[in-house]
Amino acid sequence: MDLPYLPHSGSKRQQQIVRFGSVRYGQGGSPGELRESEGLSSARYPALSQRPPRKAEEGYIAPTALYGKGKLLVVDGTDLRYDGKVVGQVAAGEKSFAALNTKIVIFPDKVYLDTEAEELKPLEAKCPVYGGNLSFTTDTLTVAAQTWNDEEGEAGRLELGAGESLTVYTSASVDRSTGAVTTQGGASTEISKVKAGDILLVADKPKEYRVVTGVSASIETGSVVYTVSYMSHAAVLHTYPKLSEIFKVGDAVEISGCSGALEANNKTSIVRSLEERSLTFYENTFTAGTEAGEALVARTVPELEVICECDNRLWGAEGSTIWASALGDPTNFKVYDGLSTDGYAVAVGSDGPFTGCVASGSNVLFFKEDCVHKIIGTNPKNYELYTYQIQGVRRGSEKSLVTINEALFYHGRNGVYIYTGGTPELLTENFGTRRFRDAVAGTDGERYYISMADEATGEWGLWVYDTLRGIWLREDDTHAADFAGLDGALYFLDVGDGQVYSTGRGGEERVAWSATLYPFDETVHNRKGYSRLYLRLELEPGAWLKVEVSADGGPFRQVYLTPDSRAGTMTVPILPTRCDSFTVRLSGRGACVVKSLVREFDTGSEV
Repeated sequence: MDLPYLPHSGSKRQQQIVRFGSVRYGQGGSPGELRESEGLSSARYPALSQRPPRKAEEGYIAPTALYGKGKLLVVDGTDLRYDGKVVGQVAAGEKSFAALNTKIVIFPDKVYLDTEAEELKPLEAKCPVYGGNLSFTTDTLTVAAQTWNDEEGEAGRLELGAGESLTVYTSASVDRSTGAVTTQGGASTEISKVKAGDILLVADKPKEYRVVTGVSASIETGSVVYTVSYMSHAAVLHTYPKLSEIFKVGDAVEISGCSGALEANNKTSIVRSLEERSLTFYENTFTAGTEAGEALVARTVPELEVICECDNRLWGAEGSTIWASALGDPTNFKVYDGLSTDGYAVAVGSDGPFTGCVASGSNVLFFKEDCVHKIIGTNPKNYELYTYQIQGVRRGSEKSLVTINEALFYHGRNGVYIYTGGTPELLTENFGTRRFRDAVAGTDGERYYISMADEATGEWGLWVYDTLRGIWLREDDTHAADFAGLDGALYFLDVGDGQVYSTGRGGEERVAWSATLYPFDETVHNRKGYSRLYLRLELEPGAWLKVEVSADGGPFRQVYLTPDSRAGTMTVPILPTRCDSFTVRLSGRGACVVKSLVREFDTGSEV
């Protein structure tokens, strides 16, 4: 903010800045705004001051994702660490998280962490069943305890002389109850007539056989030697899991793979009771019999691309379908019992993929780039879907959705928006024509932190929006993969150095900072001559400050460097410079509070 002209003698004039504002990349900036910033914070507004120190969290080797719920959850390579302790294994890479009560759901792995037991468990349950091992009554299905299965093993080869013969068979089968191998079409055949597909028995191993994959001949020391290549097969005892350990009452279980007279059993039904080897459903659910072919008994979860929690349900989107889990149960989505606790699914007809979802009060918002689908209601009996054509979340910025004091912030095609239920308001008009992509955001409860890449240059940066004061500042070039808030601290994963950092928890970092002020032109057409700057500031011990100036967009030149810590008013002399516009850049390291800046100049001719 510029104050009126201060008293001066002769032709000298002075103007003062006592309020420092946002960064502004577009046109129309005023004195006190910044052309660029680094390492600054709005915490001591209207003065310029530095961001809080960061602290590197130790104990992680190759972190790729993090989340905060009670304790810090970090994906470290393939280790899942909860408060630093390894609690399970997941695939390395980016993740989506959501929390329901004591469960932290993790996609695309389809697992959840029970935070009380600190155990990682699958959302899905699958039991593949071999032929003859799945039987039905009209209301139950039963899976055998174990079966012998014909499994392919390792490749091998035999070397035999030209005069030798083999007993070969045309087929072989494994008895699933005993593991005995039965062969058909056995005949003694000369080695030269053995061909691919022939079956060879292993005499001393009654539960093994070999399938010939090829025969080749070579001459060694004047004799023909035949090499028979084969793939080994063996009867392997397979034990099925106990159904009572992988399913529970109320699960929506899908049966697939049944054929012939039992084809009608391919359906999804709800478990009413269960025992170790059997599941019971409503009467007349199935056609009775035993399935001869392979089948699958499973509780499945959709391949959700975006997820969130609302009113104790897991919500998500797959393709063009919006899903909600059963109440309090992220393992079940296809429970349709006509109850308020049921799961829910609805298909939408809007174009493009879903780009994010978030709870907003008791409603759920599903964004695409050009619209939002809002689910209103308290349970599947009264859920209603409404669609609004507004600026949505940009694709790749699904992690930019953050709620602060009932207001939703997110990154769209044209910048960052705030949404309170009506028309979203663009908050980054001061960014001019700059556009960004792949935004990830978090909050400390008051400020909106967003890391994103410049669309034109690909360079990453971390910007912070003070929601109380309406100020944007750029902190640095951080490329964050995830943010997580926990116990008043904000954590983020820095892709650049692979470290997890926390803010608001102290630290010994001496912050490097800079503030490039918006150019001064004094709103007069005459050329100006700048001769002196006055700064009111505070420096902590060991901190320093540098002052640089640029005339008419030329290169910056250093005009002052503080020799040591000090407080009060500092006079910075400048070699007389006549110009249309004048830019000042302040920089330093360590805590420094700049309270005001006075510039002294005189006006001359228009040329």
